Amino acid sequence: MKNTLGRVLFGFLSLTLSLFGSSLADFTLTANKTDPFVKEAVAITFKAKQTDSSDVMFFFLQPKASSDYKITLLKKSSKELDYHKKEATFEYLLFPLKSGNIEVQFDFVIKVASDTAVAQVYEGGRDNVKWIETDNTKVSLQPLRLHVKKLQHRVDLVGDFTLSSKIDRKSANAYDNINLTYTLQGIGYDGIKVEPLANIKGVEIFKDSIKQKNSATKDGYKIQREFNYALISEKSFTIPSKKIVCYSPKKAKYYSLQTKKYNINIKPLEKSKLIDKRDFPKSTSSYTESMKHFFIYLLIFIAGYISAKVKLPLPKRATQNYKDIKESKDAKELLYIIMHTYQDKELERFYAPLEDIVYDTKSAKDFQKIKKEIIKKLNSFEKNLFF
Repeated sequence: MKNTLGRVLFGFLSLTLSLFGSSLADFTLTANKTDPFVKEAVAITFKAKQTDSSDVMFFFLQPKASSDYKITLLKKSSKELDYHKKEATFEYLLFPLKSGNIEVQFDFVIKVASDTAVAQVYEGGRDNVKWIETDNTKVSLQPLRLHVKKLQHRVDLVGDFTLSSKIDRKSANAYDNINLTYTLQGIGYDGIKVEPLANIKGVEIFKDSIKQKNSATKDGYKIQREFNYALISEKSFTIPSKKIVCYSPKKAKYYSLQTKKYNINIKPLEKSKLIDKRDFPKSTSSYTESMKHFFIYLLIFIAGYISAKVKLPLPKRATQNYKDIKESKDAKELLYIIMHTYQDKELERFYAPLEDIVYDTKSAKDFQKIKKEIIKKLNSFEKNLFF
């Protein structure tokens, strides 16, 4: 079996890296750009093609970790061109994290095995499987060199993004929560550290962030993220507009995303409804209900991601008339209740239909029908415990 490479002549980017002497393979290393900006997506492709057809060949490529860049594998594929003629392709997505000259290094290993060694893997039963015996050759690759350009000024995001907002109401009673959601979408660098809403004096703010989509492509990460807020105040206030500065490598320009300004009217509680002459609510029940509604809103953004195994604080179980289920206002709240209060009642088949209502906005008729079916199922379950 041939297992020596001889001397290697290296090329750069689109040049073929040829192997002399007892050559095993030809390979190329290419990048779609060599002078990106900081945090601009760079697509890297490595191709290896078997030239020695004596035996079976396998290709392994691994980028070396570095604080200079972030790199992830997009796709790895291989195909048999002919007998003992394999071609493999590795595609990577890279983001440079600092300006100046950086080097991206890879470990490349060629493993060669005989037909007999490969055939031995399939001999015997499942408990008698053998590893393929190979001759391994580590090939020193010349690093990919990038000249990374510095952005002219500080930006919050690199890529092409849009930002939208949705508020459930602009008027509320004192201590009632107002729910506000910002949705960020686009393609670019995924190290997002923006906060669309800053602190507001006199307003208590609860927040959470949900990654709905974060998939790598050759142009960058495809991103969809929700920033969810619940705001509680006893006085009217203003949600200010905020500017988020971005840079688009694709369009070669700087731009800004501007959040909307909202004026919120808060109706104060009447003095007759207070416990005493001080500014406290007469009862904590409305505040408690408001907080309960808020936490349901936060915890059930994407019901499919919540596991029944997660140990969250559970609402107090209702009596046998299932008052909490009957009084649930929407599919989000009902889904939370059955997943965390009745997780031992075999209600899993209702999760998907409720999730469909949450995200596909089905009619209220469907919601009421499911609610009745859940109560019927619970009554049947309780009956079976005694008979």
